[in-house]
Amino acid sequence: MKYDPNKKQSRGIERTQRAFAAAMFNSLAEKPFDKITVNALCKRADYPRATFYNYFDDKFDLLDFCWYKIAQDINIEIPNPNIDKSTIIQNFAQIYKLFDQYHILFQNIIDNNPIDSQLVNHFIHYFTEVIYESIKCNLNLKAIKAPAELVAQHCSTTIIEVLKWIFLGKHDVSLEDAEEYLNELLSGPVQV
Repeated sequence: MKYDPNKKQSRGIERTQRAFAAAMFNSLAEKPFDKITVNALCKRADYPRATFYNYFDDKFDLLDFCWYKIAQDINIEIPNPNIDKSTIIQNFAQIYKLFDQYHILFQNIIDNNPIDSQLVNHFIHYFTEVIYESIKCNLNLKAIKAPAELVAQHCSTTIIEVLKWIFLGKHDVSLEDAEEYLNELLSGPVQV
């Protein structure tokens, strides 16, 4: 991202970034990502184009900021020493609750942006990476035999696959059932 969101922000900067993020989400709920222009985002946010480019390189950079803000809201980037399966399931529950809370908005976005679209792929990739890094950085390396990268990739991919199956596949699944599915998949459902 062009502008480091981890730095302390003034209220004015936060307000401007929130306005652009809201403009992006509202636009995504109405039309496909590839039809959204920077000019339209600026008009919707009520800021000049130059202000947009003070904070973002392009609409993809704004999209990264939007995903960052969501990830920040669900606390999946907060370090958790010696992460274990219960911690992974807790993070999964936070993501599930967020998706459930914004179900209508996400559904409108998906209705306008097909599952195989650039936007949905970008979203999936971003969250897979965030979850991967969170898990990898916090694994208790003494408790596992497999390489940390492999374990983190397996866990993050499994979390995303369960969420995709539920929310993109439009399966009506309770949080409790979703947690059971994830637990089973992380435990290895196939017995040899």
